[in-house]
Amino acid sequence: MSTILSAAKIKELLEREGIYNSIGKIVITLNGINVTIKKNDIIGNALQEWLEGFLVSHDIYFRPQPLQEFPDLYLGESNTQNLCEMKTFYGPRRPAFDIANFMTYINSIADNAYRLDSDYIIFSYTHNDDGEIMIQNIYCKKVWEIAGPAQSYPLNVQRKNGQIVNIRPIDWRENGGRRIQPFASLLEFLVALYQTYLNYTNSVRTTNDWINSVLNGYYEHCGQDLRPQLRQKLPQAR
Repeated sequence: MSTILSAAKIKELLEREGIYNSIGKIVITLNGINVTIKKNDIIGNALQEWLEGFLVSHDIYFRPQPLQEFPDLYLGESNTQNLCEMKTFYGPRRPAFDIANFMTYINSIADNAYRLDSDYIIFSYTHNDDGEIMIQNIYCKKVWEIAGPAQSYPLNVQRKNGQIVNIRPIDWRENGGRRIQPFASLLEFLVALYQTYLNYTNSVRTTNDWINSVLNGYYEHCGQDLRPQLRQKLPQAR
């Protein structure tokens, strides 16, 4: 029977097995020609597949999510607990991956508030001119530990033509020279989501209906009632 491990325990196992001292390559062989892959976007996808292979080799339970939907992996038999997203970024630069499409995430947590407790396994990697890949660090974070405000907005997001598209991380690393701190709690993250969604909809009623669905669903699935604390911070959220 496969072993069930949390995302944090998987991170610890990777570190015990010397992931930071390992060097890898991604090679495609076609029609007798071998090519070493050096593009960052391909490396990120390949590392997720490698992680799944690592879990299989250690007989660790997981279920991949088909069709690139949330989450990437279920780390237990429940569909509401031990959810795991995997992200990667090129370590010498700031993290710039998409945490999620903004409106998809807004709608998702209204119907499935337990997703707020998902874990994020994040690989920071580097590579050289020969295509050799090294893992610099692995992080296991909650969404509010990688998200944060922007200089002029309550939540760091990607905008295109003035429209919010994706939720983006801030540089949460201590050595990243960070000036903006990540959110300290789930509550702070929800406040920023509320303020950002209110700006997006320009409708207090729509935004209040949404946050009430999130808070009620979170209490039902996770047993923590955030409603009194959030309404202290957002009196208009009724």
